[in-house]
Amino acid sequence: MMVFEKEEFPAVLPLDKRYTRTYYQDDSFVSNIRRALPRMITAVVMEEHVFPKLSNEEIDFILQYYAKKQDTSGKYYQLKTIPYRIRKESAERIVKEAAIDETQIDFIRNFYQFDTELQQYVLKDKVTESDEIRILQIVKRRDFYIGNVEKAKISEIFEQFAEIPKKDTFFANLYVPPGHKFFSPPNLKHISGMQIVEAARQFGIACNHMFGKVPFEGVTFLLLYLNSEFFQYAKMNMPIKLRAIAKETKFSKLGYWNYSKLEITAYQENQEITKIEMAASILPLKVYKRLKSTQEEVYEIDPRFRVLDQFKNNISIRENGRNIVSTIENISSSGFMVRCSGIHPGELANSGQLEFFMHFDIVGFVHGTCILLWVKEDDNNEDSFFAGFRFESISELDQANVKEAINRYGRLIEEREIQ
Repeated sequence: MMVFEKEEFPAVLPLDKRYTRTYYQDDSFVSNIRRALPRMITAVVMEEHVFPKLSNEEIDFILQYYAKKQDTSGKYYQLKTIPYRIRKESAERIVKEAAIDETQIDFIRNFYQFDTELQQYVLKDKVTESDEIRILQIVKRRDFYIGNVEKAKISEIFEQFAEIPKKDTFFANLYVPPGHKFFSPPNLKHISGMQIVEAARQFGIACNHMFGKVPFEGVTFLLLYLNSEFFQYAKMNMPIKLRAIAKETKFSKLGYWNYSKLEITAYQENQEITKIEMAASILPLKVYKRLKSTQEEVYEIDPRFRVLDQFKNNISIRENGRNIVSTIENISSSGFMVRCSGIHPGELANSGQLEFFMHFDIVGFVHGTCILLWVKEDDNNEDSFFAGFRFESISELDQANVKEAINRYGRLIEEREIQ
């Protein structure tokens, strides 16, 4: 892992789209993803478990943001932002030097509790990053603010150490590449709610992969629900921070999340603008396919599906060394219809079984034999004909590939089969 000097940090760390499973989308809408950083790490953990496994450059990088402290509780490393513990006399000095008024003191008291034994103010766990920013503003120590990119790099380093305590609270930034065009009316001058929802969905999936250890292959996500609530407009020119809290998780026998319930909040200018709750089951593909097979509907008429334009030409029908030039018009589990040019398909009526080949991305090849059922001239082009074929000889694997191709790339012809 490459660690940057502070002044050489990139402005943003866009998330690789394999983490968001947006395989056919040009862009991911998530950046700077990370786990909430621990505010205090014991010296034993840091010096005996963490530092020995890091390079000198990584150690120097960590020490830019964690300072070694010692008090009556022992030695520890404290995140250089709002302090985890403050001695009573130090707190009184800060209040005086920053000229903090009573309203601001009351706000800070929400997050610190005085420990009579230690004679120190101890930070509560409920503080958010928005609260942290406001506290730094009140005590006039904005120089202690740690940027999102820096936190993401620290999180990446700490994630590999089981000895470091971890909270299932995660952060990211909504990120839209400058050249990306989204379906939002340009005159509204605010970020589309659907864009925030999509970013949250991607963020949730990425959390499952990065922190729930969900593998990239051999599983699929079954979205159980996604509920959203919007409180105010999102400005175009201000950053948006996303926070996800894992409210509930379950683990598979292999140790990764197989269920997660996440509460995702979007913030802008330290104010909540959107709250989204989503839950998903993560199923092995074999289990998913078995479940799906039991839910297949039975139709009186075998439904037909148009295929996406990119696959219309991916067919070859052959007879005695000749290839019938054709394109797929529609397909079903029992056959297909094509548009032909050149040789009149009717001449093949007595040819018996014809060999065919199809190809679909991811699904692969479909091969077998078929029988010509009917031919109809194209009313708009006298050199073209429509022809219908029935699958005659096709293996179980190829039949399964047909179904998979229909599921992925087929669009039901509703007006013909189902009203």
